[in-house]
Amino acid sequence: MVRGRDETAEVIARLARHRPGLVELATCLSLTIDIDRAFLRRTRLHFLPRTTAALEAELWFSPLVEAAGSHALLLDAEAAEFLRTDLARRSPERLQEVRDFTAAEHARAPLVVRLYDELLWSGLRPTDAVELRATRLLQAVSGEGVSSAVADDMGRWALHYARRLPPHLLRRDDVWRIQVASCERLGLDVPADHAGRPVTVTAQARARVQQSMAVGVTARSDGIVLSRPASGDARVLWAKGTWHKVRVDALSSLAHTTEPVRLELLDGHSVHLPFTVVQRIDSEGELRMSLAHPGTALDIAVADRTGTGPDTAHCAVLLSDGTIVLHDGDGAENGRIPADGPHTERSRVALSPDGTVVSYVQDGVRHDHALRPGVEERDDEPFQSVVPVSPEARARDGSIVVHATPGGRVLSTPVTSSGSPEPLDLGHAPWQVSSLALSTDGQWVAVVGNDSLLIELPLVPSARPRETRLRFCASQVFAAPDGGWVVAGTGGPVELRTEDGRGYRVVPEVEPPADAGGAPLWSRGRLLVETTVARMQALADVPGVDCLVVDPNDAAEEERATFAHLLSDTHRHGVRVVVGLDVSASQEELIDAVCHWLDLGVDGLRLTGTDRAGAAVLEDVRHLVDAYDERVLLAASAPPGERLAGFAMVPASALLTTLGFALRSRTMGGGAFEQALSRLQNQIRDMFAPPSPASPDDGAALPPVLELPPALPRTLRRLAATILLSLPGSPVLPEDIAGRQDLRALLELRRNHLALSRGTCRVLDAGTAHVLAMARRHGDDAVLCLVNVAQYPTTALFHPGHLGTATQLQDLIDGSVHPVPEATAATVPIAAGSARWFRCLTP
Repeated sequence: MVRGRDETAEVIARLARHRPGLVELATCLSLTIDIDRAFLRRTRLHFLPRTTAALEAELWFSPLVEAAGSHALLLDAEAAEFLRTDLARRSPERLQEVRDFTAAEHARAPLVVRLYDELLWSGLRPTDAVELRATRLLQAVSGEGVSSAVADDMGRWALHYARRLPPHLLRRDDVWRIQVASCERLGLDVPADHAGRPVTVTAQARARVQQSMAVGVTARSDGIVLSRPASGDARVLWAKGTWHKVRVDALSSLAHTTEPVRLELLDGHSVHLPFTVVQRIDSEGELRMSLAHPGTALDIAVADRTGTGPDTAHCAVLLSDGTIVLHDGDGAENGRIPADGPHTERSRVALSPDGTVVSYVQDGVRHDHALRPGVEERDDEPFQSVVPVSPEARARDGSIVVHATPGGRVLSTPVTSSGSPEPLDLGHAPWQVSSLALSTDGQWVAVVGNDSLLIELPLVPSARPRETRLRFCASQVFAAPDGGWVVAGTGGPVELRTEDGRGYRVVPEVEPPADAGGAPLWSRGRLLVETTVARMQALADVPGVDCLVVDPNDAAEEERATFAHLLSDTHRHGVRVVVGLDVSASQEELIDAVCHWLDLGVDGLRLTGTDRAGAAVLEDVRHLVDAYDERVLLAASAPPGERLAGFAMVPASALLTTLGFALRSRTMGGGAFEQALSRLQNQIRDMFAPPSPASPDDGAALPPVLELPPALPRTLRRLAATILLSLPGSPVLPEDIAGRQDLRALLELRRNHLALSRGTCRVLDAGTAHVLAMARRHGDDAVLCLVNVAQYPTTALFHPGHLGTATQLQDLIDGSVHPVPEATAATVPIAAGSARWFRCLTP
């Protein structure tokens, strides 16, 4: 192996004195990278015909060769560069002869070999062929015009040869783009760029190779699972990547940091990312601190001190690698106690009440680590592990002991010097209690049980139990000095961001699902797209489309024959399929058709002709559908005077009529347009108002299915679709509207936010009659939807308090953040006939 230019020159000079033929043969081979046995033999015979094959063997094992195998060899890169530049200086004519011979021999060589030959030649003589071949190779490794297997192979050889180029050639942008595209294609990390290029050069090269890849996302009680391909009934997100690798950044919405975790997803694999969450809640239920770490913590400790400072800690989190992370009272990280080695095992973390000493068990010994100088440390106290039989807590003065039974019963027992008093039954938890704590004032007991519910049971007879719904799954609870609680657990909302800037919010269902009125839970808030059998595959690839409505009876015979295959392929994309069915046929034919489609595996039926069918026939269909799990049943209307139980109705209500009239009245004067929009707002407010506790809804809990208003001009259909996407329920859009490029961002956002697909709806005053403003909320996910119905730009205006506790509005499309002033009105500009959706951020 030859290293360094000076050493290279010395070795070559020494060889040239004793074995000039060997150096001459290597010089004639220095204008190519790929040297196989046949090329070596032809080169020797052409330039050194008086020599024997022994010269080839001598070169094979000489110091001029970096690596040699049974079929090919590689010259040392430094030696080859020295030899060709020396030849160019000594004999340009000989250099041209070597060049012509090499080009002729490699005329039919792979494109990557010819390109790198041209690159080596360009270092000596200017050539136009380099840019042409570099462009062709970049197209090839990007998969343009070749199969994936060929592109992968080209990328491997491109990277194999690239490291043998001299530095001045590696600094070329076209060579860099080929390396970047090859690495991206093969799922490898891009090498360090020592040329200081703009980041856009690398980003553009990566983008050439990337495609939109489907990734399954499943929210679990402890975090999320990402899968490729999407597993089971996982929600599907789309991320730029390659067949080999897709990269997604994940960040807990409850985290104390903005640094995400980079997840790399290989095809055929899944990644489970749990999150450990710790929150402090005051006695009024207000959140005072929140922090989250990726991974499952081994233990958590909490101190009474809630202040900040480098020599104290409020919370200590033991990570799985043995590191102990310390946090201030505001959740910020203020230090770490690293593990002693890769196999360090720690447990039983504890904090002193003032937060100045961290204790932990390591190798069976209790260690005390002082955070404040001058505090005594102890590292020699043996530790005897004792596993408690059941969760237990004691008052600080030792007067009361509270414990939970395996069945969830919580009991308190006074500690006295005489006898064992009868325990007091405080209440019963709906699950097995995993942890409990006694408040500092001795009046409340908090219990958690691997659920999102924090239950507070009173020790005072006059008080009533309290419940707090958390945003994660709680497994531990500690008493806070202010009378509140510190709750620890796993899970919570997770923010996902792909490399192309798409944002997704994954919110686990921490609240019990509301009654869907007989319809399957998956159907709530689904976007339905009407299409043909022939277009099923194309629509299934559109991000945001999650349910297709097709009528195979309208398809050609050859398309109907492939429907079962198309149905299976559509399901693999995570998209449901509902089949249209005319119920005006004879009952026997109808029942046969229902059984046929349900047995085939469709996800539901959309019945037409219901106004001509009797209620008894429809009831038979409903009972038949009920025999199949998770099937939805849609009906355009009910027979006169009848009500269909268990059907998601496509309402021929005043809402759609009013919406259509409001859009058509945009050119009317005299206040007619404003009046129509006012009626539309009232219709939305009335239709989506929550039922009052005094008169609960007795069967209309099914989410509405909203079609575009009838007889709407084509120029207004997109605007109407935008409004429907902003409302609760399930919009039904025709393919030509759902497939529009300018609507795809809204389709994706609607599927990615439960506030948009399942949340409540509250109509807001936007300060102008021309803007429809709807506040959508599901749990802690809050989205503000604004639609400018007018034909000219306008500004929405919200006075202080109209947006609740939101302090910022984050545009869901471009990510920009707009502050919400405390004392003055918040203004939001909106283009003519367009929509803006914002996530409402609270402190």
